[in-house]
Amino acid sequence: MGQNIGQPLVIENKAGASAAIGTEYVARSPADGYTLLLANLPVMAINELQFPKLPYNAKKDLEPVVMLADQPYIIAVHPSTGVKTLGEFIDLAKKSPDKFTFGSASSSTYLAGELFKIRAGIQMTHVPYKGSAPAINDLLGGHITLLQDPVITLLPHVKADKVVALAVTAPKRVDIAPEIPSYTEAGLVDMNITSWQGIVAPAGTPKEIVEKLNAEFNKALQDSSVIEQLQKQGVTPVGGSAQQFADFVQQERERWSDIARQANFKPESM
Repeated sequence: MGQNIGQPLVIENKAGASAAIGTEYVARSPADGYTLLLANLPVMAINELQFPKLPYNAKKDLEPVVMLADQPYIIAVHPSTGVKTLGEFIDLAKKSPDKFTFGSASSSTYLAGELFKIRAGIQMTHVPYKGSAPAINDLLGGHITLLQDPVITLLPHVKADKVVALAVTAPKRVDIAPEIPSYTEAGLVDMNITSWQGIVAPAGTPKEIVEKLNAEFNKALQDSSVIEQLQKQGVTPVGGSAQQFADFVQQERERWSDIARQANFKPESM
């Protein structure tokens, strides 16, 4: 991207407060195209459900530029369950209500777990974690039954036979792990969950600047070396127009708001 536009890109990591610090910084920056945010599902659609007093409004303060990539989750369980398929686990969970637990490393994986419970018609107890590493460690140790996390974080443990992959949260199998079934193969519907990322700018950024940035990011996403590096991590390059990304974000906002209502989600759940 830096090569395409003829100037370096400076990456600032403003972490903290579930990305609210960095997001507010960009939202309050001049709308000139020089300050951008690498945004994701929590920033654009879920944090507003979890934190009623966010210092920014994703819908009003941020302008979608381009969707970069997405990656589904793996639904994995500890081997002690004795199951090999998603259908087997669902049957087992229905026979033993409230026996099993699911971990979450973020608000999005928490709601993904609640969505799985709803779609499968089962009960599990939620165990929250502050990040993927401790959640995965407890899955490996058998302290929790099930975890949904991006392919790149769980796949090494699947390949090492330390956890059992039941499905990916995509309507079809993914190239990096073709041996793992999709959720549709188990008869579930509307379990399409991806860890997606995109570029957004401060609201009010001129349309011509947004379109220029969109074109350059799309060009970068078509570079063979970029595609190769992303695919090695189980990530699918996306691209497309700014309007397509804006429409997608709005659909995600409405979808996860509905899921939160179905799950009786409250801020204190996390």
